[in-house]
Amino acid sequence: MKSILLLVALPAELGEDAAAALSQHCDIRYVGIGKIEAFEATLSALSQGSYDVVINAGTTGSFRHPFATVLYPSRIAQGDAFIGSDFATGVEQLTTGNADTAILSGDNFIGEDTPEAYKRLIADYDCMDMESYAILRALRYHAATTNSAEAEFHVIKVVSDGADGSIGDWAARLVALRPTLHKAIEQCIDELK
Repeated sequence: MKSILLLVALPAELGEDAAAALSQHCDIRYVGIGKIEAFEATLSALSQGSYDVVINAGTTGSFRHPFATVLYPSRIAQGDAFIGSDFATGVEQLTTGNADTAILSGDNFIGEDTPEAYKRLIADYDCMDMESYAILRALRYHAATTNSAEAEFHVIKVVSDGADGSIGDWAARLVALRPTLHKAIEQCIDELK
């Protein structure tokens, strides 16, 4: 059986019941919000164990997909200053996920105050989060610096908002999304067995 590491930004995204059930099949670590925290937390987790598979699961904002849609990105881009500028980096391709689904990771929440010019730059992405890109880079960095195989990487995101500032009661949204996220993670783990 494959050794699986599940990375989630915050405990509130999973909830206690789902975390307890999933912990029977994988190690769970919470990476915090933002790329730097996610990068460091991922490296810390990888230094404490050897994993065949890493799953990054959680919530995401999306201009295109409705609330509670489950997305499996196969392309990940770095957002913020690294898009549409001289500092832009290439889009990272995964061997997993849906070929036509892309996610952009940045350190800024996309909402009603986000400049329209930036929204146009990111409009081609299916969804936005604050961790996936950093987690992928941490996996690759760890593999390169330890001369070990890179873990298979899966991204599972559930749409929590329209990236338009209309987030409403965030805690209530998380509670409503937990069963959907839990089910998607369970299905992924079952397919990995």
